[in-house]
Amino acid sequence: MASVTPAVADEVRAMLRGAQSAKTDPDGRHDVDALIDAGQCWKIVEEGAITGALVTEAYGAELWVSVAAGRAQADLVALMADHLRQHAAGRFKTIAFQTARRGLVKKAERHGYRVAATIMRKEL
Repeated sequence: MASVTPAVADEVRAMLRGAQSAKTDPDGRHDVDALIDAGQCWKIVEEGAITGALVTEAYGAELWVSVAAGRAQADLVALMADHLRQHAAGRFKTIAFQTARRGLVKKAERHGYRVAATIMRKEL
């Protein structure tokens, strides 16, 4: 059984750096290390090994997921969704994240998330 528990940044830094790619951050606009250092780190542990991680930050009444990554036997989206809902209950009004991954959008929608914005960009 997988679980989500607080993490020290250096426990999950390498895994979270792997979340940054040309697909997830095509312009290289995000400094993953800065996101890690600014937020609360969480690790997903499965059979004694860290198989996923995420970083959350509070923005007023919203819990923001600034970066997440992992590969596991468990459904990480479901596990993170459950963790975020429990962590946010009674403290936040919304949970949000941004993604360029269409598959993640579909999985998140199955957990009650909805598309709230679309970023439009034109190359010059």
